[in-house]
Amino acid sequence: KPFIVVLNKTDLISRKDLQAVLASAAQNLGLEPDQIVPIVAKDGKNLGKVLLAIAATEPGMVAALGQALPEYRWQLAWQSIVRAASISAAIALVPLPVIDFIPLVAAQSIMMVSIARIYNYEITPQRASELVATFGMGLLGRTLFQQFSKFGGLPGWLLSAAIASSTTIVLGYAGVRWFEKGEKLSSEKKKKLTR
Repeated sequence: KPFIVVLNKTDLISRKDLQAVLASAAQNLGLEPDQIVPIVAKDGKNLGKVLLAIAATEPGMVAALGQALPEYRWQLAWQSIVRAASISAAIALVPLPVIDFIPLVAAQSIMMVSIARIYNYEITPQRASELVATFGMGLLGRTLFQQFSKFGGLPGWLLSAAIASSTTIVLGYAGVRWFEKGEKLSSEKKKKLTR
């Protein structure tokens, strides 16, 4: 079972001693110090880190967390965006042009569904694909460049992965803006973000 270790009342520990206390607790539990989240429950300090740890260990909880704690939606959405961008980069490393298009759209659609759920929007995978296509049309030039760059051998494959990753981040960011504020990003803003 996934687990999260939280150390409460860290406000009672001096700043200079906190790392030593975390290291000692980690050693006693057979963990690394970065696996322990120090919090102050009475004022909510580092609650966001606890939520991100929950989302990382149980991705199915992301929508429920976003609905229950709207002030943390951006952090939860960003985690989905980063995960999708990493997957997109890995997919784009496939050296053959066009073969990665459907898996990229699938990864980006899953990201859009996840972001929609965080912001409490009902959205189907088909609708998410339409959104990706709509946003993607504004990024068509980058997508074509990403595909053609694969002809450049290893440097081209790496460039393709970077373009796929950055495009996914822009799509995720545009999705967040749309779900959060009903604001569509202009094509100029999308270009600026991808630069």
